[in-house]
Amino acid sequence: MAPAWKVTPPKDDSDYFDRMSKAIFTAGLNWKMVENKWPAFHRSFFGFSPAKVARLTEKDVKALMKNQGIVRNEKKIRATVENAKTILTIEKEFGSIKGYIDSFGKGEERLQEDLQDKFRHVGPSTARMFLWEVGYPLTPTKEEKMWMKGHHELG
Repeated sequence: MAPAWKVTPPKDDSDYFDRMSKAIFTAGLNWKMVENKWPAFHRSFFGFSPAKVARLTEKDVKALMKNQGIVRNEKKIRATVENAKTILTIEKEFGSIKGYIDSFGKGEERLQEDLQDKFRHVGPSTARMFLWEVGYPLTPTKEEKMWMKGHHELG
């Protein structure tokens, strides 16, 4: 059964970084609230340019903690800066985030574990959410199949 929604593939590494960051900031929160604040996130994190975010300083992090337009979770903000640095390292090794993901082939379990090891504030659920958001062909879990079935019937 095809999912009831269509994912647009990310156009570049900034887009992958944007989607990963959104999955991180949404974890444990109301997704709609994060979605509503996302334009402010986009401005605050330089359009999720990994090179620009990787250069954020301690002073910048403190300023972001005062920004009422975003979710002011210090661990998630710091994780975003560190994840930008990780993306730059991955770009050097694989050419792009897509190249990194593609290097796992159909090894979705290994990919999810590697995402959790490489990136900060990425646990099992966040790794799956990110992979769904970028169009990686995950094998749905029992819960995801039930959710998709319910949403397919509603549509």
